Amino acid sequence: MAKLRIRLLIIIFLLTLQSLLFNTFAQEQKSFKFGNLPYYDQKLYHFGFSLGINNMDFSLKPITNLQQVEMSPDDVVIIAEFDTLTSVLTRRESGFNIGIVSNLRLADQWDLRFIPTLTFGDRNLIYQGFKNGSPITRTQPLESTFIDFPLHLKYKSVRMINTRVYVIGGLKYSYDLASNKDKEDSESDILARIGQNDFFYELGVGFDYYFYYFKFSTEIKGSFGIPNMLIPENTMFTNSIDRLNSRLIMISFLFE
Repeated sequence: MAKLRIRLLIIIFLLTLQSLLFNTFAQEQKSFKFGNLPYYDQKLYHFGFSLGINNMDFSLKPITNLQQVEMSPDDVVIIAEFDTLTSVLTRRESGFNIGIVSNLRLADQWDLRFIPTLTFGDRNLIYQGFKNGSPITRTQPLESTFIDFPLHLKYKSVRMINTRVYVIGGLKYSYDLASNKDKEDSESDILARIGQNDFFYELGVGFDYYFYYFKFSTEIKGSFGIPNMLIPENTMFTNSIDRLNSRLIMISFLFE
């Protein structure tokens, strides 16, 4: 409940901040006949920071003969052992992210962006099955704290007084500080382990708003993991999964 309250407060704060900035922007549009920061996009490079929220999940592909997977001798002894598995599901959670913006101008409408980011979030693997004819559900929570190193190309539309739209695309390397890869086997709550190193391709769209003293941007971006993050172990819980790829949706507010 504490985590939920913190996330709700962060979301409320960001939405309130966006509302205040939009109101200020609307007033400036009325007050200024000419565009703000007219030479801003002529700079070779500039910096800033970003705040945002994310929705973190997995793209999971179970094996085709899921119900034939059996407990192996290597399985950790847990309270609720399964006779058979009927499904393996994921449940997404919300988190937040903060980053530092570095922007290099390549051409009039092209930029190269490097935004190292600290991303916090949670994901869950949900195992459903039966034991002695009774239904059983076990959940594996997977907390993640990513250090992200994304490199993006940004294509911007022609500026319309104090606004412009843009699209971004690129690649990202992420290192998970909270990965359960090296946790002790004796921890009976560990059903599956995920790796620490992840690679993504990313696509997104956003809007730039030019204020009198700074540029503010809103951006939504999808991150799609490339490698299989599941660490193979000879257990029912890992043998039931064919592939496990990371997947994130991020909404960011950038100040530059």
